[in-house]
Amino acid sequence: MRVLISTLAAVLIGVGALLAPPASAQNQPARLPIDTFIGYDTVRGVEISPSGRYIAFIRRESFGDALAILDRTTRTVTPIQGALGDTMQIDFVDFKSDDRLIYGYSYRVEVSQQRGSADRTRRLDNAFIRISHVMAANVDGSNSIMLYDPRDQNLPRWFSPSIVSLLPEDPEHVLLRAGRFQLWKVNVATAEHTVIEEGSSSTITWLVDRNGLPVLRQDVTAGGRGFAWFRRGPGQTEWTEVVRFIGASGANSGPTFQGVGPALEPGQVFVLARRDGQDTSGLYVYDTATGAYLETVHSEPGFDVSNAIRDPANNTILAACWWGYRWTCEPKDDVFARYWFGLVDAMGEDLNVQLLSRAGEEGNLWLLRTAGPQDLGTYYLYDINTRQLSRLISARPGVNAELLPTQMVVPYTASDGMDLWGYLWLPPGVDSAANLPLIVVPHGGPEGRDVWGFDPFASTFASQGYAVFQPNFRGGGGFGRAFVEAGHRQWGQRMQQDVADGARHLIAAGIADPNRICIAGWSYGGYVAFTASFENTDLFRCSMAGAGVSDLPAMLRWVRLGDDSEVLSGGGSGSQGIAYRYWVNAIGDPNSDRDMLERYSAARNIDRIRIPLLIIHGEEDQTVPFEQSEIMARGLRRAGIEVNLIRLDGMDHYFTPDQEDHWRTALGESLAFFNRHIGPGVAPGSQ
Repeated sequence: MRVLISTLAAVLIGVGALLAPPASAQNQPARLPIDTFIGYDTVRGVEISPSGRYIAFIRRESFGDALAILDRTTRTVTPIQGALGDTMQIDFVDFKSDDRLIYGYSYRVEVSQQRGSADRTRRLDNAFIRISHVMAANVDGSNSIMLYDPRDQNLPRWFSPSIVSLLPEDPEHVLLRAGRFQLWKVNVATAEHTVIEEGSSSTITWLVDRNGLPVLRQDVTAGGRGFAWFRRGPGQTEWTEVVRFIGASGANSGPTFQGVGPALEPGQVFVLARRDGQDTSGLYVYDTATGAYLETVHSEPGFDVSNAIRDPANNTILAACWWGYRWTCEPKDDVFARYWFGLVDAMGEDLNVQLLSRAGEEGNLWLLRTAGPQDLGTYYLYDINTRQLSRLISARPGVNAELLPTQMVVPYTASDGMDLWGYLWLPPGVDSAANLPLIVVPHGGPEGRDVWGFDPFASTFASQGYAVFQPNFRGGGGFGRAFVEAGHRQWGQRMQQDVADGARHLIAAGIADPNRICIAGWSYGGYVAFTASFENTDLFRCSMAGAGVSDLPAMLRWVRLGDDSEVLSGGGSGSQGIAYRYWVNAIGDPNSDRDMLERYSAARNIDRIRIPLLIIHGEEDQTVPFEQSEIMARGLRRAGIEVNLIRLDGMDHYFTPDQEDHWRTALGESLAFFNRHIGPGVAPGSQ
């Protein structure tokens, strides 16, 4: 299929200061600055109106966020809303109709925590929350009203409202998660609302069927470290539990159960689920009245199906999607397939192509977003009738792609004979990989995984002249439950060996300089980096451990105290709590496995540390407590070993744009550390 490529970028970039690229992008340095990879995208949240006439987007300005509307007919841009200050941000925008849009904004505030049992879990004097508001406005900015305002309605300040359904068949209303764990039907012109469902104190969202009836409900459990799903079919009065997640928030690989959207019949929905007896997660039609899986839409051997492209107008599935080596979508509609495969082929294998939404009378206009190692995000409009692909704008305009690193898949064999693979990043300007300084970056989770395209550590480090390797070690998610469980009770052992085996493969292949290899990781990756400082001293010359676990018994004790605090507040189950049981299964039992836990804890092996260690941790981390880094630093100091612990006040665990100052420090200090110990590679253009 032939695809004609044009550009609308001039429409967006040429309309004035609102959309002008930052002045700093005009003169690119030899190396891209760290700011290229942190903070807010210049443009994000792009959406298209039902007819395709209007495009909404969020633009990051010097004063904060700006929400604007591009009229494709008049080729003009109208600012709608501004969010002033670094603590404010526009969270989302969507179209209810061509005339009316809905958006949300929030601001970050510091709150003092109550003293008591919960404080034993968090160990924080203060925490940060986002206070959220939901607005509706005409596309020209007129008739702007608040749909959800906790200040005026005496609602919980910490509650985060969200759109549950745009109700495409209802021109006047949307469903909003709001109030005190309620589901509201809200008029987008008047803000009048009706409570149609009452949740529990733990309810975070609902999923509705084709008639707008809530048929699935999701609750949070164990203080945010687990989830539960419930079903209730049409005509039924009681909610029935479907599944209760075992594990911390985000720890479970692949969707064990997750609602996608309405299916064709009342009471039926599409879900992503790992059914009993199945290793991987698939996409199914689910009956909420009986709990039966009525149809398998798609399952993929070796990979967890993690998303779907759904046609909201017809309640059908256009494609099932998952992360393989790259983002992969398998069409389920013959007409869609004909255009999709041609489009993906035209884009090239180095890009992930994601369909954000469709517009036009027959869905002929496709709003797309691409991303890859040398594309930090680009938005396109594709007209399937004319086969014309129009470039709208880059998420980060002005970035010179030639100064971005390249990425490839490298297979290797672990020391026990298992076939594995990982992503190898090469510095810009390096065409043939030979004898390069290498930074190994294991992912977090450990049930996370790396993906094709941007990674804050890999992209930054590789752009500065280092080869970077991201090993796909056992215990990671996205490849079925057996691969995850192969890492259970293997912290510091088989999983650690998989990481080291990847580095040794690159040495044997002549890619990595054996005398210039360091390791860096965050979260579970920080644990690997801590452990490497005494387990892999023959391989690595230095280690950066970020937000890592240094003492497994102490970490398990912290999780257990968190579950105990939930018991005292009526929301958990003590030492048999969901989070604690998960981590005991995954790491080990501090009663029966204490020797093993201490053997593979860096803080219990200070006398074996042989390489320089940089420790970085956010003081407000509620996933891995800051005390894990403090324990390690205290032990090193007592042993007379020099240690650099960088404490980032006000920083939590995650890579978020509103914490760009902290991440600038974390990445900058890491690079300075690596430069001292192994030095970067050859500058671009010198080979």
